[in-house]
Amino acid sequence: ARTVRNMLGANGITAEYQAMRHLCNLESVYTYEGTHDIHTLIVGSDITGFPAFK
Repeated sequence: ARTVRNMLGANGITAEYQAMRHLCNLESVYTYEGTHDIHTLIVGSDITGFPAFK
């Protein structure tokens, strides 16, 4: 979605093209699911039994 927005230039942020809508949707999913590092800490803590956070 970012690549398409960059390719479209100023048109990438208009309602005529859906690039920004898709970009916003993808960003919200990434934020909702959390980062890879946070998932790694949580799963590692569950597997080892050692706390990942202090």
